[in-house]
Amino acid sequence: MTLGEKLRSLRSTSGWTQPEFAQKLGIEQSYLSKLENDRSIPSVEIFDKLCTAYEVTPDEMIKDLDKDYVRQKLMHIPIIANATTNKHEVAKGKRKAAVIVCSSFILVATLFFFTAYLELLSSNKYYEYRSLGVDFKHEINECLKTEEPKHCFMKYTAEYNSKSFDQPTHNWVSDSFLTHEYQGKVVNKAFEHGFREYYVKQLPDKRSTANNIFLIMAVFLMTLGVLGLIVEARFYKIDNQ
Repeated sequence: MTLGEKLRSLRSTSGWTQPEFAQKLGIEQSYLSKLENDRSIPSVEIFDKLCTAYEVTPDEMIKDLDKDYVRQKLMHIPIIANATTNKHEVAKGKRKAAVIVCSSFILVATLFFFTAYLELLSSNKYYEYRSLGVDFKHEINECLKTEEPKHCFMKYTAEYNSKSFDQPTHNWVSDSFLTHEYQGKVVNKAFEHGFREYYVKQLPDKRSTANNIFLIMAVFLMTLGVLGLIVEARFYKIDNQ
């Protein structure tokens, strides 16, 4: 929209004829006709009178006008030039802030991705340590110094075979635990009576909950950042058309 089109629209809405409005402004009808048909550009004084007569602010007067038209035809009016410059600076500042935020999203997303990929905070490896039973060798040997073999073996293993030369020294109740950390091929755990030997078995890698969260956040922030930059680029292109 041009200023002439805006002036015709405002006069039509106000219900004034050209002669009536020209008289109200104190200008010739022919000059008003030129203004409304974009054959002339108003001076600073006439532009102020137009805004006052239509009871609009300068910003409201140029609000719907084509940006290129304003830059080419109306920048001689100080209030329009200042407003346009201020709006440009504000828009430039907002675009800069948006680019910084979107870039920050992409940077944080990259950090999250590599944190999960390199397993910096949580390993994807799982190890199962399994023990077949509690070993009572030491307790049985100490017991045999003062007690009968049957009593000693039954006390700790609940099993005794008088005909066997290979007596049991274990209570065959299995136990196991899972961990992300490799603790060696064998882990010994001592109890008040006896001890367990846990033997390691590596399980297939399984992404941990922490790494899953980091990957989801990385994808989410990366998407936000890229989409934000694309939208900002489109607005920048539109503003400069």
